Amino acid sequence: MKKKIAIFHPWIKSRGGAEKTVLELLKNFKGSELYTWVYEKDNTFEEFKKYKINVIGNNFFRRFSHSNILRGLFLISSFSSKIPLEKYDLFLISTSGVGEFILFKNYKPGKTYAYVHTPLRDADKDIINWNLKNKHRNIISKTIYLLAVNVYKTLEKISWKRIDHAIFNSELSLERAKKRNLIKNKKFSVVYPPTDINRTEKIKTQRKNYFLYPSRINPPKRQDLLIKAWKIFSKKHPNEKLIIAGNLENKKYYQELKRLSEGFKNIEIKTNLNNNDFLKLYEESKAVIFVPFMEDFGIVPFEALSLGKPLIAVDKGGYYDLVKKIPQYYPIKEVYSEDKMIIEINKTLENFMKSRVKPKKITNLVSNTTNFINKISEILE
Repeated sequence: MKKKIAIFHPWIKSRGGAEKTVLELLKNFKGSELYTWVYEKDNTFEEFKKYKINVIGNNFFRRFSHSNILRGLFLISSFSSKIPLEKYDLFLISTSGVGEFILFKNYKPGKTYAYVHTPLRDADKDIINWNLKNKHRNIISKTIYLLAVNVYKTLEKISWKRIDHAIFNSELSLERAKKRNLIKNKKFSVVYPPTDINRTEKIKTQRKNYFLYPSRINPPKRQDLLIKAWKIFSKKHPNEKLIIAGNLENKKYYQELKRLSEGFKNIEIKTNLNNNDFLKLYEESKAVIFVPFMEDFGIVPFEALSLGKPLIAVDKGGYYDLVKKIPQYYPIKEVYSEDKMIIEINKTLENFMKSRVKPKKITNLVSNTTNFINKISEILE
């Protein structure tokens, strides 16, 4: 594609799936440029340094990018965030919620697209219920949270009116948008995000004695519940080891995980790893565990299966319909109680230990990067 594209993603500050997707768009759409409110070059993928990153908006609000609640203040920053769209043929925003606020000040009529990792998770009914039961337990916290959600939903509907074509990363994200009446009379598509599973085809994996949970260190990934379940599991299986590996995104939560795992030599937490480090951990793991709450898509399950690893994962998330019939997938029943969730995790770990299913490499479930770019190109033409 020869068209010039202005790409906006609200914050480039970690090594997650959204950042991977934005990076692939930059690599493959020559002449495109990236605009963002926050760029933390030392905390994200090294390859971003090859491209011009235009940081816009008010410096004051950048300190709030790591807070789920205070991110809403970027609404104010959006009014001072002007992108010179006259220089570009198309405008593509990448959003997981809040990012669409950029449209209050920036819009290219008929040529504004959005790649939607998810509409804001905290405004989804199921996640609201889970948060009220497990995170916001006193009346003041609940009231502030519900008020913030209602204000956000009003602003969300206004900003979504300026999206001409919404591209969702999964059926789950599309379902969330439909429930909130965001895509009425609007063009939309589902294009799974790029997965770099081709690199695993020639890798001969080994099987050692540790279970691996690779994911960013933050509360929605629920590493704390896994550690609590692992303590129960370890009583019966003291020789098994758990490795939690991921980019450090929430320091307070990381300290909580360290406290929870203190005194347990069979629990190890690894942070600040590069791609080769992750690949090595995948290669030698006994099985891969994945326990986030209502993951929008989830690349980890497909990376694990492409390496021939058993997958132990919750039965709710964008990935679920694609993996649910695979013999080496061991579902963890999602429940809204944290205490019951710990029991369900432990129950599935025990089921895995009894299983005699021989895992194999599975690489045909999702699109590779080439297919992803081709599908996006067709939509943008």
